[in-house]
Amino acid sequence: MSAIVSMPQSRAAAAALPAIAILVALVVVWRVVSNGTSALLDGGAAAIGVRPPTSSAVETPEAAWRAQLARYPVDHVALVMLALELERQGRSTDARAAMDEALQLAPADRRTLLEAGAFYLRTGDASKALKLLRRAADFYPGVRERLWPVFAAALDGGRHDDFFAAVAGANPNWWPEFFRHACEDSADVDALQRLFAARTGAGLVGADERRCLIGRLQQEKRWANAYQVWLNSLPPEQRQRIGYVFNGSFDWPLSNVGFDWTIPAQEGVDVRVLPLEDATGRHALRVAFTNKRWEGPPVQQHLMVLPGRYRFEGRGRADGLQTWLGVQWGLYCLAGNGGREQQFTRSGRFMGSSEWEEFGGDFTVLGDCPVQVLRLELANPRPDAQAPGNVEVRLRGSVWFSDLRVRRLD
Repeated sequence: MSAIVSMPQSRAAAAALPAIAILVALVVVWRVVSNGTSALLDGGAAAIGVRPPTSSAVETPEAAWRAQLARYPVDHVALVMLALELERQGRSTDARAAMDEALQLAPADRRTLLEAGAFYLRTGDASKALKLLRRAADFYPGVRERLWPVFAAALDGGRHDDFFAAVAGANPNWWPEFFRHACEDSADVDALQRLFAARTGAGLVGADERRCLIGRLQQEKRWANAYQVWLNSLPPEQRQRIGYVFNGSFDWPLSNVGFDWTIPAQEGVDVRVLPLEDATGRHALRVAFTNKRWEGPPVQQHLMVLPGRYRFEGRGRADGLQTWLGVQWGLYCLAGNGGREQQFTRSGRFMGSSEWEEFGGDFTVLGDCPVQVLRLELANPRPDAQAPGNVEVRLRGSVWFSDLRVRRLD
C-alpha cells in the first residue's frame, strides 16, 4: 500500500515525517482524490491507476507484485508498488533497490517520478528527491503548481543552495512561475536573495523577479536589503547616475520598481514621461487628471538619504489644473512601528496655469530616519501645515515636473 496516500497511519507516525515530506504527500494526493473514494480504500495501487494482481494463490501485496514482475519484468508500475509495500514493511534497503530499478526502466514517467520523489524525501535523500521532482517539472507542466510548495519548503530549509543555484542558472521555462510562488510564500527571504544574486550574476533576472523580491523586502521593512538588491540589478548606465532622487530628470522610463518612481493604479490619472517642449532633448513628468476625485498620491518614490542637511529642488508648471487646492510635492520621513510620518519639506502649490518655475526647500535628516518618501500630494494651504490636504476634491488638467533632486548642503 502506498505510504503517500495510506489513511490508517497513526498521528504519531505522520508527525514524525519531515515537513517537506508531508508537503509532498499533499502534492501527490490530488491524484487519489481524482480517482474517487475507491482510491482511498485501495491505497497506493489506485493512486497510480493500477490494482494488485488477483490470484487465489497469492495472499500478500508483496507476493502479488513479485508475481506480476515474474510475468512482466519491465513493469515499472509494479516495481514502484513493490517499493512502497517494502517501505511499509520497514525494509528500506529493498524498497530503495526496487524504486531505483523502476526509475531505470521509466526515468521520465510522470507517476514514477512523483512517487519516487516522495519516497526519497521520506527516506531522507532530499537531494535525489529534488532532482527527480525537477525532472517532473521539466517534463510535465500539469504537475508544476503542486510541486512549488515542495521546492519552497526545501529552499526555506537552507540546505539545498547548490540545487537551486544550478536550476536558477539553467533557467528552465518554469522558473518565473516558481520564483513568483517562492517570493510570495517562502519564509526565508535570505534564501530568496541568494537565488536572486545568482540570477543577477548570470544576467538572467527578469522584471517580475525584481519587482517581487524588492517589493517583499520593502513590505517587511528591510529597506537596506531592498535598496541593495534594487541597486545591484540596475543596468550599468543607470547605476552610474544614482542620486538621492533616482531618475529625477526623467531620462529613463518609469519602472515602477523599488526605489524608482512608483505609480499606483488609478482610473482617471495618466502619469507618463514626455519630451520637454523645447530643443534640449530633455524629458519631464506629466501627471494628467480627467475630472478625477483625489484618491491618493499618483506618483511617489522611496529614498535612502543619510543623516545630514539637504535641499530638495525641482522645476514645475501647471497646465489648466482646475482645483481650489492644487497639488504639491511632500518629502517625509517614513515612520517606523506605526508612528506618524514627519514632513521634512514641501513645495509650493501648483494650480491653474503657469510657466516653468523653480522650487526648493531645506531639511535635515536625523539618524533615526533610514528611509524617506517623496510624493505628489494634495496641497495644504495652511502655512504651518505638516501634512498634505485631506478633503474631498476633484482635479482636471495637468502638471509637469523636471529636474527633481536632493542636494547635500554639508
